[in-house]
Amino acid sequence: MGRVRQWTAALTAEGAGRRKLALASFLESTVVPVPLEVLVAPLMFAHPRHALRVAAAIWAGCILGALVFYGLALLLYEPVVQPLLAWLGFEAELEEMRRRLGEDGAFAVIFLLSVTPVPFQIATLGAGAAQTHLIPFLAAVALSRGIRYFGLALLAVWLGPRVERLLRGRLAHVVGAALVVLIGWLGWSLLT
Repeated sequence: MGRVRQWTAALTAEGAGRRKLALASFLESTVVPVPLEVLVAPLMFAHPRHALRVAAAIWAGCILGALVFYGLALLLYEPVVQPLLAWLGFEAELEEMRRRLGEDGAFAVIFLLSVTPVPFQIATLGAGAAQTHLIPFLAAVALSRGIRYFGLALLAVWLGPRVERLLRGRLAHVVGAALVVLIGWLGWSLLT
């Protein structure tokens, strides 16, 4: 078994590996606006027996991250969040999010933003800043991210054995390409 395959097997099968994935998901839902699926999709398809556990780990990390940003904006909007977003140039986006949350409702806005592969940090901060109710916020995040992560996991379980045969011997290339895409996306996000 190659080194990359051993590393990915440990990452998906062991509790410590899944905790690392949960941490990556927490960071993706807070400070690193990069779609985690670019990295976890190859892992799930290479190790379909563990795909649902991987989905559960990244789902939990995402929900925790969303709660942290919601709470940060709820409790520290004026002294911390607003000046930071103004400094980063995202103040207009946050105000637009607060307006949409008020007009369209928290569940619909958060759900639609969370199910698409776009960064949703502004949505979580906006929900906290707009003082939306916690239960609809949590329900929208949990349901929408559950659809994304568990849907991908079920696809991996269903197609995994075929994809696993295809990836055999090529996993290092696929993971390498995923990391290049991830780094490129991060670079693009930081530069634009």
